[in-house]
Amino acid sequence: MENVENTHAFLEGLVSIIVPVYNCEKYLRLCIDSVINQSYRNIELILIDDGSTDGSGEICDGYALRDHRISVIHKKNSGPAAARNAGIEKSRGSFLFFVDADDSIEKNAIRSVMENYGRRKADLIIGDFRKIKEDDITDSGHNRVFSDSKLLTKEDIIAYTRYYLGKPNRFPLFAYSWGRLFKSSIVKANRILFNTGLHTFEDVAFNFDYLNYANEIFFLKETIYDHLVHDNYASATMTIGNDPRKMFGFRQALGNIGTFLENCKSKAEIKKEVGHAYVCLTIIQFVRICGQMNSGNERMIYEFIGETINDSNLRDNLQFYSPTQGDSRILPILMKLRLVWPIILVCKYKANKRYRKRGAGR
Repeated sequence: MENVENTHAFLEGLVSIIVPVYNCEKYLRLCIDSVINQSYRNIELILIDDGSTDGSGEICDGYALRDHRISVIHKKNSGPAAARNAGIEKSRGSFLFFVDADDSIEKNAIRSVMENYGRRKADLIIGDFRKIKEDDITDSGHNRVFSDSKLLTKEDIIAYTRYYLGKPNRFPLFAYSWGRLFKSSIVKANRILFNTGLHTFEDVAFNFDYLNYANEIFFLKETIYDHLVHDNYASATMTIGNDPRKMFGFRQALGNIGTFLENCKSKAEIKKEVGHAYVCLTIIQFVRICGQMNSGNERMIYEFIGETINDSNLRDNLQFYSPTQGDSRILPILMKLRLVWPIILVCKYKANKRYRKRGAGR
């Protein structure tokens, strides 16, 4: 009977750390070491090898042989959303914590979020993070809202969501799934999974599906997570490949946000604020796409932008765009006029200014 009780107590405090892995052997050992060397020992580490073609799968297997807390899933490549879902399905813990394979966590990360869960009993604990690019370290951007740790009620969450809709590239609290402690009971009871049809913004969609069932969240003003920022367009979420449409996962994510807000405020307000964010994110992704234009993909990008600016959803939402300082004023006008080449030229200029010069200066 004592063994059964001990097992139950173990599982009550067990944190399932889920890491999707795809071709990241350069960073993977640092990531895994940061997890298995946590000061909080009651963890299981689930590594999902998502069809890696480098040595990542072998690295995962090697660690699993040396540490009984590690399990490995090998699967065909189908993206990080499907990989995280496989990890959720296999997880045994009362809590879920996601880490990207090219990132790492601080030694006391899991202890900190667990201790704060014990004190607050909030439905979601979000730790602060820092961005690392070569030798340059910058903060998360949470300082715009949070100067200290804070318990957020439903009303606070709604207010922050409205900040996000106004400036979706400046308020990162719900932009990522990593670096936070989810309750497994909420995820599994409500069948909350990552949308495998999305290649971008799947984290945003997942977070707002989860927030439908969360009454309070706690923001921990402590850096627990180190997020690696890749140069220019090296990140998978920035690369268009053969399909620019995958950059537009925000369309579904904004739908999830709208659903979350429906019980909180009027539909007219929701439509206006979501519509503004729709245009903002269209502009942001146009800039990223045009920054990758070359002779091989020029026609594809031209056709995609032409298709997008004629889409009824974008045209309906242009009326709700309300630019403030730092927002583009000319691109929405060009969109209204359906001027594809001027849009491309402006976006290429902005991409060069925003991304390439940023990389060259560091």
